[in-house]
Amino acid sequence: MQPIIRLGTYPYTYARVSAMKSKLIQKDQYQKLLKMSVSEIAKFLQETEYKREIDELAVSQLGIHHVERALNKNLVRAFRKLKRIAEGNLKLLIEEYLRKKDISNLKAVFRGKFTKAEEGYVDSLLIPVGQFSRTYLLQLLKKESVEDIAKSIPSIDLRRAVETFKQQNNLFEIENTLDKYFYSNLIEFTQRIPREGTLFRAFLENEVDVLNMKTILRLKREGFRPEEIQNYLFFSGARLKKDVLIAMTNMADIHDIITAFSGHGYGRVLAAAEKQNSTVNTVMDVEIQLNHYLLDRAVLLLHQNPLSIDVILGYMFAKEIEIRNLKTIIKGKQLSVDDAFISKELVFAK
Repeated sequence: MQPIIRLGTYPYTYARVSAMKSKLIQKDQYQKLLKMSVSEIAKFLQETEYKREIDELAVSQLGIHHVERALNKNLVRAFRKLKRIAEGNLKLLIEEYLRKKDISNLKAVFRGKFTKAEEGYVDSLLIPVGQFSRTYLLQLLKKESVEDIAKSIPSIDLRRAVETFKQQNNLFEIENTLDKYFYSNLIEFTQRIPREGTLFRAFLENEVDVLNMKTILRLKREGFRPEEIQNYLFFSGARLKKDVLIAMTNMADIHDIITAFSGHGYGRVLAAAEKQNSTVNTVMDVEIQLNHYLLDRAVLLLHQNPLSIDVILGYMFAKEIEIRNLKTIIKGKQLSVDDAFISKELVFAK
């Protein structure tokens, strides 16, 4: 048994995080950004918390790729600041959550090797704020093969996933194994902070439910068999337990699956998406609604108890969503996508 982690009261840290939270981009500002060009968006960001990174890369002249790189650099700075100002055992909690970035960084390295992407491109995707440094991740990228990379990560057992990769020539099993490693370890960690970790543990379990819903719908759409889908599910969610999830994988119709999800407490979340007629659009709309749901849960963490660990974790999730929204707008502008469609893809608290 791992020892229980005792958290004290840290008003200085919580006050600093509340100040950081107040600088997040608001819903009405996103509507203004939708009406701007990429260069105008860069100029707008120069008047916000992104000024340092925008100025460093001179992105108003260099274009979309550099804007995205500036956004990643800002996220790194924000999360490193959190670790710097965290007192006592709060730092342990932040570092544990930031293992999520370790996982996303490892996925970027695996994808880069699999697709033979240039090192500079993979480097631009990395957000090294967790256990793995940029130097270590780029060293992994220099390995000869996907299999060699997997063998070089001793903390995560990827042997079975690598065998599946060899058979199917895709990274799905490797990425799913990485996700399982993250969520199982983080949920176990929250159990070591029983009283203070209650809300955050509930948030994580809801996030697992959402991940399972997305996985089932995506793989059903792609024609995967029920037993194949079941291999990619996590049985540690809040409402969707193992028997329920297995039953859903045996359903043939996408709309029946969505109806079943709705019957387990997600009805309000999925109601708007289910109005669509196209299966493809329905799956996309469901994912957007689920992302909205998670952000709403994060907002509860931010506001329900401002003098608790939940405000820190809520801020971290909300900051990640902000970066995602900005990238969505910028990519949409680059591809000349209709503003109404881009707006539909954005996720902000309702």
